[in-house]
Amino acid sequence: MEPNTDPQFETTSAEKVAGNEDLATEIFIQLSAASLAPCLRVSKLWLSFISNQTFVLRHTLLYPPFFSGLFLIPRQTIQCSEVHYLSLNQGKPDKFPFVTFLNSRGFQILHSCNGLLLCQLGLLNYVFNPSTCQLRVLPSCSYMENKFALNLGFDPLASPDYKVVCVQKLDSQQPLYQIAIYSSQTQRWNLSQEPVFAPNDVAFKDGVFCNDAIHWLTSTSGGVYYDLKTGILREMPQPPRQEEESQYKFKYFGKSQGYLLYVISRPLLNHYEVFKMKEDYSGWDLKFRVNLNVLIAKIPTMARHFGFHPLFSECECDVLRINHAGSDEDMEIVLSVPGEVVFFNLKKKTLTKVQDPVFRSCDVTIWYKTYSVYEHFETLSLI
Repeated sequence: MEPNTDPQFETTSAEKVAGNEDLATEIFIQLSAASLAPCLRVSKLWLSFISNQTFVLRHTLLYPPFFSGLFLIPRQTIQCSEVHYLSLNQGKPDKFPFVTFLNSRGFQILHSCNGLLLCQLGLLNYVFNPSTCQLRVLPSCSYMENKFALNLGFDPLASPDYKVVCVQKLDSQQPLYQIAIYSSQTQRWNLSQEPVFAPNDVAFKDGVFCNDAIHWLTSTSGGVYYDLKTGILREMPQPPRQEEESQYKFKYFGKSQGYLLYVISRPLLNHYEVFKMKEDYSGWDLKFRVNLNVLIAKIPTMARHFGFHPLFSECECDVLRINHAGSDEDMEIVLSVPGEVVFFNLKKKTLTKVQDPVFRSCDVTIWYKTYSVYEHFETLSLI
């Protein structure tokens, strides 16, 4: 008997792989989150493989979320009306297929955390994973009636679940706030505790998630942080040099590898000071003092207006992000200067320019100080 040559009875190698869950899993587990994103749309079978919680957890342990770029949104829309993604993967720029989505009319990024974005479009709030292009619309919350701020808390290495923190001011005359929490596990909003008092000048919309807590600064008294484990709002140690406001300027508040980081500048001496929060939250330690004159020698446009006028009393240089580069004592600072974005290694004093085709070094009119910055980490995490 001759073999059946009907195409419908033929099984290709690809189909054999796709039909063998163990084999497919071992192949998919070798791919990055960005490489797996197109596979999610190939078939329902592949989607079920890659979206399986066990697979996602295993993939996250093998490939923890890594810092790969920045979303930059103009504060002055007259300069630029579009969201720009700046890839920081040297030699391998990221390109995402959702540019049109991010530039939808009325779109806002409210917060970013370990690979997920908390976004708003019209009256809808949702969580979005740029690596997989998956999103989840958050249910309406009765605690979002008056002035409120939303922040995202997510650590995929600790839990696949994330939380959204809504802080609503209850009284226009008093610093009294109500906190509600959305959990991706229950997919519901719940009040965390009784209304709490907090300093009136807390910027609740600009939180930093670190050590399972969201931290906010104030302009006068230091700051507060909300512990997601205990549901308690606590005071944060006062940032350094705050008592000498006339001599220092705030530049950056963020985190890297489980540590809170705070950066100030002293324009008259032309340097930055980088501080790290102590592990017991008892205060801040000075880690680095960055002499900007070293950078000026390599990037003269930084000092094009320095000292010419009181409005330009410091170099045109701003901190976009700080990240560890290996050991705890080795850090890199991502800086924006006119027409450029650069990495500066604080220990080795080496400078690396970001190769981005949109912002060329010849265009010295661009300075990212006019942009809001949101970090992107590549992750396969489900939402």
